[in-house]
Amino acid sequence: MAVQREGNVDVDYGSTMVVDSKARDAEILALRRLLGASEAPQHRSSSEFIPGVSVIIPSYLGSDRIAVCLQSLVEQTLDGASFEIILIINGVDDGTYKIASMLREANPENQIRILYQPHASAGSARNRGIEAARFEYVTFVDDDDYVGPKFLERLLAAASPNCVSISPIVNVDTDGNLNASNAVNVQISARGTKKFNFKSVSTFLGLNACKLIPTKAIKRLRYSETLRSGEDVCFMAQLAVENNFDALVATTEASGSYFRILRDESISRQPLNFDFAVIQRLEVIQQLESQKTWNSSVNDVLLTGLIKSQANFIKRYLDENPKERHQVVEAIDAMNLKDFPWSLINAGNARGLVVSYCFAPYSDTSAVVASKAIVERGHIVDVIYNNMGSVRRKDSNLETIAGRFIDSSFEIDAPPSFAGWKQISEFVQKGLGVADGRNARIGGYETLYSRVLWPGSHFLAAKFKLQNPNVAWTAEFSDPMSTDAQGKLRAGELVRDELFDEFERAVVLRGFESLETNSLFTWCEYITYILADELIFTNENQLEYMLSYVSDPDLKERIRAKSIVRVHPTPPSRSYEMLPAKYELSESVVNVGYFGAFYENRGLMEVLTALTNSSASVRRKLRLHVFTNKPDDVVQQVQHFGLMGIVKAQGYRPYLEFLNLTTKFDVLLVNDVERTGEMAINPFLPSKYSDYVGSGQPVWGLLDEGSPLSTKPLAYSSTVGNAVQAVRVLEEILDDWQEGRAVALS
Repeated sequence: MAVQREGNVDVDYGSTMVVDSKARDAEILALRRLLGASEAPQHRSSSEFIPGVSVIIPSYLGSDRIAVCLQSLVEQTLDGASFEIILIINGVDDGTYKIASMLREANPENQIRILYQPHASAGSARNRGIEAARFEYVTFVDDDDYVGPKFLERLLAAASPNCVSISPIVNVDTDGNLNASNAVNVQISARGTKKFNFKSVSTFLGLNACKLIPTKAIKRLRYSETLRSGEDVCFMAQLAVENNFDALVATTEASGSYFRILRDESISRQPLNFDFAVIQRLEVIQQLESQKTWNSSVNDVLLTGLIKSQANFIKRYLDENPKERHQVVEAIDAMNLKDFPWSLINAGNARGLVVSYCFAPYSDTSAVVASKAIVERGHIVDVIYNNMGSVRRKDSNLETIAGRFIDSSFEIDAPPSFAGWKQISEFVQKGLGVADGRNARIGGYETLYSRVLWPGSHFLAAKFKLQNPNVAWTAEFSDPMSTDAQGKLRAGELVRDELFDEFERAVVLRGFESLETNSLFTWCEYITYILADELIFTNENQLEYMLSYVSDPDLKERIRAKSIVRVHPTPPSRSYEMLPAKYELSESVVNVGYFGAFYENRGLMEVLTALTNSSASVRRKLRLHVFTNKPDDVVQQVQHFGLMGIVKAQGYRPYLEFLNLTTKFDVLLVNDVERTGEMAINPFLPSKYSDYVGSGQPVWGLLDEGSPLSTKPLAYSSTVGNAVQAVRVLEEILDDWQEGRAVALS
């Protein structure tokens, strides 16, 4: 260990100083005596830090520049007793210590402390400085930069325990030219003299410089010691996320500014090679993403912005090296990130267009299934969707499902409607303008995909297909359009306007008769059957059911020839881990989960009846958790059956939280609709089943005979409406659960 001198006092600055409390206390006591202070100085603040500033300077091979940096600090107008300079020699000493020592001896009124960090790491060096800091506020200065003479005075005057004070930052090129109009300083100048929320301007979080931070907050944090660059971004992001700080620009004077030297070997000016621009940026993104809570909070918005800033380096690298796209995509995939901003990387690569009237970030089953379909198809696409803000809530996390394959998303501002022709026509006309413009810019889309529950999707796709006959159009029907879940004709009349006339002419020109009906739902099916190149149905029953009311035999043959059956896709496995659910489940009972809407012909009456008539052991050891659109109705039914405490009802959870919840239940319950006389066969496959499959948990199906669900692998099954069979299944579930527990304990 080296013994160095603070004025006339020998102080041990060996590697144990920052971890040995006795050594640290001895050092503090010695410095207090130098200042003429007592062992219990009256100027101590309530936070137990000395009023003033600790300036932390990590220096790696800095002998050719450290003198300028330190000289600017000893020339501060702030009294030398009100700040300390902590210089951390980061790795091999190239003569930096000698220069700093000479400056310290020449300026005894300043408190210059020199520490040694044997392992060269910017993060480790700053952590060493944070650990040693004794004053109430901390600021960081890089060894190749310098500050104006009023830098500390102005920052400290504006500081408070819940506020980060900020100085102007001026760039200085290698020829000494000053640039106060750099991007960061423009943001600083725009803030004026009023306080603002620190986390509201992500620009300030991309660098260590020009900030004075309360030491109490900074002591709780640590810089990453594994990142090779970008550790400052992660640190400042954590500082912002964990503290609701105000911020205040301390001065507009040049004398109170931070001067940033732009030298060629600086981290920020490294050449965009693959390691720096891709691998190191992904490592930073991984750490930033680990701070997200996935609840669409202000903090998550901030972190998402910082992640996009890092991803811009990757985009720039790809722009300069387009032939390396495959290697870049492989590197991104290898990081297993939950929400990489793929749109930056995918820019200009879409050759397919997706029309999904309701799409992420709007929370809706059709939006989710369309997202899963994009993932399954595996091609980069553009997406056109409608503004659903007045009828659906937003869940920005849904964008993570298909983000891997989206170039650009375009929201059309038309009034949302399921059955209003005027509103749908407005969506078609506005959407077509966007699609045509984009189509021209990219040189023509090769594929077109649309999906309905909402009929606006197919109408816009049909219009685009008419104008671009060479595009290959795949159209998917989630359910029958002409009839509802009870087999009754849907209400919704179109207007025989210019848009309709164009569709009617297209039908006739292709050798088919016009329909007499004004049902927009029937026309949605009809125009799609005729114009689409490929038709997708979710199950065989749906295909047969929809064909049953097509009267033209030639059209029936045409539909069969270009139809495929594809069940709803299961989400990627990462989606089940993205948003951890906070819903508590007791491990002492068997937990059955039901997620689904309640309709006239879809409910849980047979299960509630079965629970009422089950054995005491089932009622004591089994809990049914119902997540639904009508929790109050379920509560009333539960009270009626006397099942309070056995059945728990609550509203829906966000989709990604729902996915995580499915992995926690012992059994998942899904039910068919109960058919009415209007439906000869059951054409519905519950989309929840595809989500359940990815959970890996046993599934209990309440089945309609011959339904699509009845053909799927199920751990338990009973007939819809049959409470007697449900009693048997409840007993079977309990027996299996108890047997599994016995095996686990043996």
